Amino acid sequence: MARVNPLQCPFCDNYLRAPLDIDFGKIELTGGICACSAVYVLDRTGHNLGAIFMDALTFACKGEIDKALSLNPEDYESVDYNYDPHSNSLCRTGKSCKLVFVRLKKPLTGKNNKN
Repeated sequence: MARVNPLQCPFCDNYLRAPLDIDFGKIELTGGICACSAVYVLDRTGHNLGAIFMDALTFACKGEIDKALSLNPEDYESVDYNYDPHSNSLCRTGKSCKLVFVRLKKPLTGKNNKN
């Protein structure tokens, strides 16, 4: 029997809750936030990683799409995993949902800031 890997933040190893539906008004997503300020977003199909990655960046930027689009790869860390929503665990199979984790290297300090 395969070992179950519980959902943990890849940046700080905190155990995480299952993703929840979140409505920012501009975007709707399924995900969550870790205590270390990382965010995670669920791709139920496992085939929309580009869109989900952009949603994760926007979520990390507190819904500011323009700020998310202005980020450089040096401004954040990101990781994606296969995810089993039934057991809230990471899995090895490719036929699963995907979770994208993003953590900004510098916190946002205010609206329209230029970190």
